[in-house]
Amino acid sequence: MKFTLDNIDGHLVGIAELEGRLDASNSKPLQKIMPEWLEKTPFLVFDCSRLDFIDSSGLGAIVGCLRKAIDNKGDLRLSELNGKVAMVFELTKATRLFSIFTNRGEAVASFAAGADPGSAK
Repeated sequence: MKFTLDNIDGHLVGIAELEGRLDASNSKPLQKIMPEWLEKTPFLVFDCSRLDFIDSSGLGAIVGCLRKAIDNKGDLRLSELNGKVAMVFELTKATRLFSIFTNRGEAVASFAAGADPGSAK
């Protein structure tokens, strides 16, 4: 996972690029690195453009990351969910928990001043 920081209108936003598979075999590293990212900023975007597969363990890991971000007075937003990944979010109703954007730029920009950085769709 690649992690970078971006500054948008005074909000330092962390961007994590998820790729490949996020399942029971590899979701724990995401949960373990999340506190390190939250030390840098509570405002995060998970770019899922290269995420090919997610199972219930992977989804649980992302929901856990959202919970940690909110506990730190921040938010976690998702961008570019592709077909299979988007279907998992829709079938499980997880789309209700997250603000999901068409592309990473829109997700990052949503943290700009004037947008409510704590809201989720």
